[in-house]
Amino acid sequence: MSTLQGYDLRTFCGPIELSHGTYTDDPKTSLKQQRLYDLVSEDQVIWCGQDEPAVHNETGKYIHDIDADPRDIVAVIDSLVWSHILEYPPRYIPPEEHSDLRYQAGISEGNCDEALHKAEDAYLADNLPNDLWTGVIKDAITKKSDQLLLKFPLVFSTIANVDIVTEEMASRGRRKK
Repeated sequence: MSTLQGYDLRTFCGPIELSHGTYTDDPKTSLKQQRLYDLVSEDQVIWCGQDEPAVHNETGKYIHDIDADPRDIVAVIDSLVWSHILEYPPRYIPPEEHSDLRYQAGISEGNCDEALHKAEDAYLADNLPNDLWTGVIKDAITKKSDQLLLKFPLVFSTIANVDIVTEEMASRGRRKK
């Protein structure tokens, strides 16, 4: 799991101040984040994704690779549902899942665009609950885009690696492989 933070988790002792977080410039999103934290009864968490975080314009921030221990997991977040709670475009599907849909549409017979549109519609119908808040928290990771909320400070999890985002990394949008 990876997370992008404005501080080094190896030395930052907290507490995490939501008033200084990612969504401070967007009160609507901040309220939704607080509602999510109320649902999980915890606001001292770090968000971790299964893939490397995007680092566009994030020079000086820290990418932490974390070996997450189940005892530190506060919640598994369905990022598709969370994205729709945040009011991403109505047809938004996380890139990890959308690439699978594009591949399937590409190998299907007939019009690829039409096949992709049908696959997207089916995916959204199968994966978005009528009440988004009832589906945002999951029992387990089931999709590539699922994210974890880890209790901070980490007690059982291990920080495996830390990189500081350089200008070169930010210009490429990712770490050098």
